[in-house]
Amino acid sequence: MSELDRDEEFIRDKKEDEEIERAIVYLVNSFQESGDNPKPVILHSIRVGMELYDRGYGERVVVASILHDLIEDTAVKKENIASEFGEEVSDIVEATSFDSEIEDYTERYKDTLNCCFEMGREPVLIKAADTLDNSNYYHKGDSEELRRNVIEKMEFFIENSEPCIGDKPIYRDLKEQYDLVKDRVDVGTD
Repeated sequence: MSELDRDEEFIRDKKEDEEIERAIVYLVNSFQESGDNPKPVILHSIRVGMELYDRGYGERVVVASILHDLIEDTAVKKENIASEFGEEVSDIVEATSFDSEIEDYTERYKDTLNCCFEMGREPVLIKAADTLDNSNYYHKGDSEELRRNVIEKMEFFIENSEPCIGDKPIYRDLKEQYDLVKDRVDVGTD
């Protein structure tokens, strides 16, 4: 399934919506049990999922997008996600999760994004929606270095994601958002 024209009416299968709701419940329960991120990650994860839901992407992409931060921010493991939602979803979530053993910020995000690019369109779509949502907060970074890092991360993602999603409206939206974010963040980038 691909992105829908924003004016097109879209009603999903009841079972698909129920599975998406089950992912939301799993997300909330997981963060209540073991979440360790001080940011409002539950709302962020739901926004990322609903961005892709509203664009007409299928159940697997939407479920994985809702769960995309669980491995990074809770005690949930890939195997837990696989037992609840299947190997395909857990593989996507794993691809979108950073390797906590990589300490350098730039190396860590490039590793994560390269895993997404290698896997293909689905994790790249999720990272696009994730980046769109997170980019609304980039200007709040507490140092110029942090703000510069997130701009560089966004540039790297846009430059390298085109082969996977360049034909999708979400890619165009990401490029437009980049221009807005760059102006808002106001750091010197070359």
